Amino acid sequence: MRKDQLGARLLMMLNSIRLAEDYGTDFRINWFPRGAMAPKLDTPSDLFDEAFIARHFIENDAFEALDDVTRPIWSFLNDPGPEKLEAHLAGGGHVLLDEGFEIVEFPWEDAGDLRGRFRGFITKIGFNPVVRDHIATIEAAMNRDGGRTIAYHIRRGDILNEDPWKHKEWPAKIEPDELYSAYLEKNPDAGALVFSDQAESIERFTKAHPKVGSIDNLADLSQCKPVQRDFLELFAMSRASEIVAPPISAFSRAAARLSGQERKCFHEVMTLEERENAYEKVFERFQEGPGAFITPSEAAHVYVKLVRRLQEQNRDQEAWDIGQAILDAGADNAFMPLMHAINGLYLSKWDEALRHVEQALADPKQWQENYITGLVVRAHVLGALGKRTGARRSFLRAFWQKPTLPDVLVIGSFMIKRQRLRPGRVLPFDRDTLLLLPMRYQQTNIALQQNKILRRRAADLSVIAIEWPWFAMDGKTSRLLNAPEELEQMRMRLEAHESCVPGSLPFSFCALLDARMGKLDAALARNSEALAHAPDVALLHKRQAEILMMQGAHEAALTEVARCMELAPDHAFWHFLKGLILQAAGDAAQARACFETASAMDDSTAELHAYLADFCRGAGDDAGAIAALERAAEIAPNQQRYRNRRDRLLKKQA
Repeated sequence: MRKDQLGARLLMMLNSIRLAEDYGTDFRINWFPRGAMAPKLDTPSDLFDEAFIARHFIENDAFEALDDVTRPIWSFLNDPGPEKLEAHLAGGGHVLLDEGFEIVEFPWEDAGDLRGRFRGFITKIGFNPVVRDHIATIEAAMNRDGGRTIAYHIRRGDILNEDPWKHKEWPAKIEPDELYSAYLEKNPDAGALVFSDQAESIERFTKAHPKVGSIDNLADLSQCKPVQRDFLELFAMSRASEIVAPPISAFSRAAARLSGQERKCFHEVMTLEERENAYEKVFERFQEGPGAFITPSEAAHVYVKLVRRLQEQNRDQEAWDIGQAILDAGADNAFMPLMHAINGLYLSKWDEALRHVEQALADPKQWQENYITGLVVRAHVLGALGKRTGARRSFLRAFWQKPTLPDVLVIGSFMIKRQRLRPGRVLPFDRDTLLLLPMRYQQTNIALQQNKILRRRAADLSVIAIEWPWFAMDGKTSRLLNAPEELEQMRMRLEAHESCVPGSLPFSFCALLDARMGKLDAALARNSEALAHAPDVALLHKRQAEILMMQGAHEAALTEVARCMELAPDHAFWHFLKGLILQAAGDAAQARACFETASAMDDSTAELHAYLADFCRGAGDDAGAIAALERAAEIAPNQQRYRNRRDRLLKKQA
């Protein structure tokens, strides 16, 4: 099952054919999964013959009825041998392929052997007669010329033109024309075919390079439906000697699989100097203005590729000028104001940066992860403007959504080291421990240039999420909390440090890690030792309270929370923890009062309010739950989950 476009679906189909052949079973295709967004694929008979559809397609109801006997393919990918998979299949079990862009390879298999077989799997698919006839025509045309032919895949299409895709930057899916031209000129003796989901890209490239052909030079597809043309382009690409494409493209990857080869990316076939020269030509094209691109949206997406290089070269003013020109040209991509705010940040244009990041955050089409980056960029800008309360609130609203997002780690580390975020009233956290756990340099999944913000490595802010495990929204944090081997490695790193001595926060944090791993007796003994050396540190009492709660010693835990409240500023999290202890002790009324007190004090932690909503709902108070969910939705407006839960309750009330 795949919900996305043709390339990804074909890859899964080829994988299913291979697996069925090797493991003595059959395959089915769920072509109409619920929530799919691929209107061109709505009529599978455009591609496949009726006999193939009848034999291998499955309807949603029948597909979903198999849930209880179906396991995902990844659940077998770490097995040392095929025994578990074979036993599952022999017992009537099913296996689901619904993600990934590669050949499925088990540890006991050889990827090289598998790759060579994929070229033949096309014969296992029953195609619509129109498609089948054109396949033969294209095969004959590609064989006629002989020699080496390079297929160039220029990805554009929905990324430039369609909601929601146009509103996110896709640097791994878009490459500028200048890279294709440079590689073409590097291979003057090879034949060349260009493929693209944007007709203007093909026209522009073939006009600039007259020797380059397209699918129309191989076959007359004028009577084909769009999905038929798409597939036939993919098939023609697969018959080239070499495929050059962006790093992430299911379309070109599927073509490569059909050919039995690896497709190539520019960083594999061109030197760094050649690529940098090509990007200087991209810069020159931008000097002509956004009109030198198909649309302002294409200019925006190609700009994403260029701007990072300009920033690395400290050409920030040039990056600003180009970004402003793209916005002035009418680019409505939600990511552009965010990118421009970052340019302003590097140039210390604080007021302009704030205006652009507020625009990015106000855009309802902003992708969730970019919204989170926008929150931390705003935090950085507000801090520079001296608005520290707003800066801390903006940062924490981002942090609790994705504590380990690289942009969050970088800005958070900066704020902590510059004392813009201190332990205490805003957030009870362990600064000593997190500064002992530096992260690797952030290279991927980051909008900021780390070395323009931090001179050193970012700190591991997951320490805060481990301290307060009820509030992080992302799956990565929950996986960490349930990964004892990772928690053990963190503990070993801390224990190896000379400052990890009884009474220190890192020493006590190791006790908390023991508790997270279920070693409650060891945790209590260690944290009690820490408290004996430092009886006036509030966070040590908080950890003692939590360990005691986990052991069921509720009265003792409440005593420790009371000590927290005496030693440190009154904080929502102290009241929340007290509520948890009272809830575990069975005192629902007092627990609710604590949760309500915590919620009244908090304006940064959406999950704290969501917890109160669940508590109210469990008590039959839907009105209280709705009010709490509305507050959570105000804090994290980019998270649809809170509005969805509120709307379900409102519908129930109605």
